[in-house]
Formats: sequence, structure tokens, C-alpha cells
Amino acid sequence: MPDRIKGKDNYYEKLYALMEVLRKECPWDKEQTLLSLRRYTLEEVHEVIEAIELADSDDNWQPLKSELGDLLIQVLFYARIAEEAEKFDFADVIDTLIDKMIYRHPHVFEDAKPDDLTDQWDSLKEAEHADRKSLMDEIPPLPALKYAQKQQQRAARVGFDWSEAKDVMTKMREELDELEHEVVNQNDIRRIEDEFGDVLFTLANLARKLDLDAELCLMQTNRKFASRFRGMEKLADSRGDSLANMDLDTMETLYEEVKASMQ
Repeated sequence: MPDRIKGKDNYYEKLYALMEVLRKECPWDKEQTLLSLRRYTLEEVHEVIEAIELADSDDNWQPLKSELGDLLIQVLFYARIAEEAEKFDFADVIDTLIDKMIYRHPHVFEDAKPDDLTDQWDSLKEAEHADRKSLMDEIPPLPALKYAQKQQQRAARVGFDWSEAKDVMTKMREELDELEHEVVNQNDIRRIEDEFGDVLFTLANLARKLDLDAELCLMQTNRKFASRFRGMEKLADSRGDSLANMDLDTMETLYEEVKASMQ
């Protein structure tokens, strides 16, 4: 009976009632734990990012509306599990968020007028973790490229950073040379892995210096490649052929043809 959800007086009560019903009456929802939900949360975050891209590029906002709801249900899920464990509830999550945002925005709620809002935000966040033993502590378990950029941001706070992007590019070329040396000499796979990781880490650092998000850049390229590859398959099929029957040079020509048609 949907009325027991939709009949509530406000959206907060509707959401709370929805999660309560699901946890009590849906077998799948009842089985979920903090750990089991992690994979779904990560998937939902990526789907939100995809929907944001659609809204921005195609003015198609409907997927974003849906995906934001899917992400919100993850928040409700964790809060409900915490409430069942008698740790906190959804209202506590909201109160904590409000208090945190007021604290981190003194230029809005007080008379502070910072020269650099980013520096203010970082300094206030640091004050919340004054007992941290290392700048490398308490970095969330992000995807590897994003995690690398977070580490580099932390290190930059004490001046352990390249001055300009061109300095990072010089370092990147050095790392590529070292990787090439290991590959050409067919050295131990662990040494190749180590040098390959150094190249990725340096590229993430270059993205940071250029004020780019390395993770989002790679996601965008993944989508671009998938779109072009599908275009290759479709074009080959329209000509009565398939990629499996083509040599690499023919596929490269087809790829460039598709690439040009999408620009």
C-alpha cells in the first residue's frame, strides 16, 4: 500500500518510512549490511557521474533525477543500519551535515572574508583532524587515480610539490624512459609494475597541476573509446564486413573514419 509512504506529511518522513518498510518487508533489503552495500554505492556514484555528463552535453536531465534518487537511497540505507545498531539515525546525519557546512562557511554565516576559499576550506577541514599523525592518514578508499591526487594534494600543503606543470612533464618523461627500459629488457614483471605505477602516479600529478580530475578524465576517455568502437562495428556491418575479419591497419583506418565523423 503506497499510501503508507506517500501519505506522510513531508519528504523527510516519506524517506524515513520508505527505508523502514524496505528493511522490514523486503528480503533483499533485510539482508544488506554496511559491507555488502559498498559495491552498490560505488556503482551509484559512477552512474550519477554518467548522468551529469548527459545533462551537461545533451541537456537530458531525466537520468540525473533518477540516479540522484538511487544515490540518496544509499545514504538512507546506511543511516537505517546505524539506527538499528543504535549508533545514530538519519536525523543525526542531517544535523551533522548542517553543523559541518556552517562551520566550513564562515564567509557565509559569519563576517570572515577569506582571500582564498579553497585554502579556508582546507584549513578548516584540517582543524577537524588536528590529532592526525600524518598527512597521509584518513584518505578515503577512493579509486586509484583519485587516491593518488589526494595524496599529492596533502603533500603539497607542506610544499612537497612541483612548482609548475612543465616540471611534472619533465618527470613524466623520465618515468616513461624508465618504464621503457624495463619493458625492452624484459625485466621482472614486478619491476615493470613498479615503473608503470610511477608513470600513472606522475600523470595523476600532472592532472592535478592542470586543475583536472584524473579519474574523470579517464572515465570520459573510456566513454569516448566505447562510442568510437561501437561506431566502427556499425560502420563495418553496414559494409557487409566485421572487425574480426579485418587486419589492424584496416581497423585503424576505420577508427580514424569514425573519429572524424564524430568531431
